[in-house]
Amino acid sequence: MSSSTLKETSAVAETHTLSETQSLPDDTPRKGSFFNTVRRYIWDDPNKSPKEKWFLFKLDIFLLTISCLGYFSKNLDQANVSNAYVSGMSEALKMEGNELTYAGNVFTAGYVLGQLPAVILVTRIRPSILIPTLEIFWSIFTFCSAAVKTTSQLYAIRFLLAICEGTYFPTVVYIIGSWYTKSERGKRMTIFYATASFAGMFSGYLQAGAYKGLNGVLGHAGWQWLFIVCGIISLPIGIAGYFFYPDFPETTRAFYISKDEAEWAQKRLIADGMKPLGASPWDRTKISRIMKQWQFWVLPLGYFLVQGSYPIQQPAFALWLKSTGHSVYQINVWPTGHHASSHNIWFIVLAVWDVPVGLKYAAYYLTFTAAGVPGIYYAWFSDLIPHDHEMRGFVIAASNMFSYIQSIWWTLTVWRTVLSPRFHAAFIGAASLGVGLCILTVVLQFLEKHDTKKRALVDEGTSDEEIARADNT
Repeated sequence: MSSSTLKETSAVAETHTLSETQSLPDDTPRKGSFFNTVRRYIWDDPNKSPKEKWFLFKLDIFLLTISCLGYFSKNLDQANVSNAYVSGMSEALKMEGNELTYAGNVFTAGYVLGQLPAVILVTRIRPSILIPTLEIFWSIFTFCSAAVKTTSQLYAIRFLLAICEGTYFPTVVYIIGSWYTKSERGKRMTIFYATASFAGMFSGYLQAGAYKGLNGVLGHAGWQWLFIVCGIISLPIGIAGYFFYPDFPETTRAFYISKDEAEWAQKRLIADGMKPLGASPWDRTKISRIMKQWQFWVLPLGYFLVQGSYPIQQPAFALWLKSTGHSVYQINVWPTGHHASSHNIWFIVLAVWDVPVGLKYAAYYLTFTAAGVPGIYYAWFSDLIPHDHEMRGFVIAASNMFSYIQSIWWTLTVWRTVLSPRFHAAFIGAASLGVGLCILTVVLQFLEKHDTKKRALVDEGTSDEEIARADNT
């Protein structure tokens, strides 16, 4: 993607006035039947034009589907390590103490390294090339995970795999947010994020099936077959990505989007208040300018509160089941339900610990109700950063990166494997972070209203002095 192309795209986009986009269907709720009102809130406005409905249908079929499949395979791999650990890998590799925690931290280190470079590269290298290529590499590394003989080899493979996987989430969230409008974005992002829970469920069933049906086949243990099957699932998804990812509206070459549709899509987003790709391109001062804005500092903190408020750092339920003498099949299958239930009160129950066993089962399941929050939170990013396309991608990556960095010390402090199955401090900490997230949400609402008002004044040509006075009122 050349810089001249971005400049031309930006220049064209900036010349589109509101009058030029008035023919585009808006998302303002219209009067209609109760059924239409319900449809509008559950999915999209049924009064959208046939052209817009067809366009969104194609985006959902191709972009949303391939994004969900890729995220499914990514999270399937991450869940598989925990399932493999409790299904024979720990004994085969002679893992002791906190070595599962260390494997997770090595993965985190690689995952963090891949993120910020990815969201910069994806504005210069077509996403439909970059993302699938890295997916294919992580499929290969997943196959390699089945062949490890020592914990050192496991650490090395997990690090390389994490670099590839680390690019996926921020770039795909960035792309989804660059195609859908404000009223469409949250629903799609929630569906996208929900595939992580499906992966967690499927991994448990897959490991249980592999342990019972494939253990010993061709000389491989059940936990090794888990990685092999995971790689078989991931590889074709990566290949399909070359055809399904549409890049950005300003640069798309997707077979299912015509040139006229691409231009119309750009106007649609501009009418929704979004700045186009290239309006504020990357240069030597870009990062420093981003760091001067509150979004760079507040949103990553919020995402750490999101991630820290439910137990993703350790397979806590599975470790408790293992400590109480349950079978390998039960350890893999029983925890899958908490991904479907996917709060603070349930962490308090687990922190107390000395409660009836039935209540403890319920608490493990219901702590994952917070798993629905991240998708909504990331959809909010596009509303909070509509004024800078490139900055939005950077802050998405920074937030995910910050969350993973914080998870290193957070895991080593309260989620160490040797603390299982009690995890007393971890459950108290998760409940506290959940309360902090509730408070931060109110703060973000205030900041969003303030920024929206300020941008409206700028668009009206208000002087800097008047804007400053408005800030102080």
